Amino acid sequence: MKCYMLLLSLTMDAWCVFLYFATRMLTVNSATHSLIYIYTAMSADLGLPGVHKFTAIGLLDGKPFDRFDTDNPRKTPTTNWARRHLTTDYLDKGTQSRLSKQKWFGVNLDIVMTLMGHSASDGDVHVIQWLHGCYGETNPSEERLRFVHGVDKYAYDGDDLMSFDYLTLRWSAATEAAKPIADKWNGVTVLTEYTVGYLRGECIKWLTTFVGYSKRELRDRVTVPDVYMFTRKTNGTTLTLICVASGFPTNTHAMRLMRNGRVLNADDGLKVFDTLPNDDDTLQTRIAVDILPSDTGNFTCDVLEEDTGYRVVKHWRAGDRTTIPTIGWPNSVLLSTMVGLCIVALTTETAMYNPYLAKNESLFSSYKSCPLSTRADSSFRTANTLAYSTSSSWLMSFSIVFSSSSERG
Repeated sequence: MKCYMLLLSLTMDAWCVFLYFATRMLTVNSATHSLIYIYTAMSADLGLPGVHKFTAIGLLDGKPFDRFDTDNPRKTPTTNWARRHLTTDYLDKGTQSRLSKQKWFGVNLDIVMTLMGHSASDGDVHVIQWLHGCYGETNPSEERLRFVHGVDKYAYDGDDLMSFDYLTLRWSAATEAAKPIADKWNGVTVLTEYTVGYLRGECIKWLTTFVGYSKRELRDRVTVPDVYMFTRKTNGTTLTLICVASGFPTNTHAMRLMRNGRVLNADDGLKVFDTLPNDDDTLQTRIAVDILPSDTGNFTCDVLEEDTGYRVVKHWRAGDRTTIPTIGWPNSVLLSTMVGLCIVALTTETAMYNPYLAKNESLFSSYKSCPLSTRADSSFRTANTLAYSTSSSWLMSFSIVFSSSSERG
């Protein structure tokens, strides 16, 4: 079975863990928020539980808040704030928008497959993905978030296909086969204007609204993060001192590790890890540093939740409990460990794979390490160009679909 097909068997819980990496915050401690929509369409239904021929997911600050798929073809809220605040009218319009997108992806996946030299008869399942959205930061002088940057990109079978640069206002192709599409889209002024208008305008407007809903939910449900400090042995002569904080309602927290009152940094070997979502709509993160077993320093982990003002301080000295605590840990802490094991097991028949696994906003870079025998030839195929030129569905249906959606999600 092909590597990218193996990944599709990932369970939904682990899927959401990896989804977070795709849209993680610009910096851990910034007041930056993100609204991202991710769509995945496959050329065939694999018939696997939790894997759908078409899926659409909305993420606020990296956490899924709504979803739509072929088994449940309705835009459905998945968080408390979304269930409470998203109106029936909003969800009905969003459902119609995603039904249109589902048809659009069905038509245009066939076109891209032809461009890449693939067909339904080759026996493989091919995947097209679209990620788009915006990042905004809090502005003390305005209620509306300030636009930071936007993202609008496509991928095919795990490789970048094309993307929009909101600064140069140009679509760029990542492969020769996608160049005809980018050239055609660059020639349509109204499409460029709409894309920019959405990223800088509509997207930021909805991001501001959704962040407001989320914070309102936060005020109704104040949570104090749990903080744990422990050590684990390394392969060498040192110990790794780890501080885990779990239960943040939003990604606006500060976390630091100190030794005898001095804040440790990268020069001291401090490691800061990615923030992960828990299964209760909260977040967890951790920091770590290697120390000598003989170190008698007083280590302190200082965690501040900026939205609520809650501060938690934990201390650790040599001789304190040095094993990983098992009480009070969220399921996703254990889940992240399980996911790591799944990555190692990719070559087995039960390996779990995630089509959204990515870092640094590139949803598709993780596929690079997989030996995809069906990956498109880098050479440009004249036949594909001719096949594309006979069909304008890719462009025409784009305009039809997205002009009917108020939030484009």
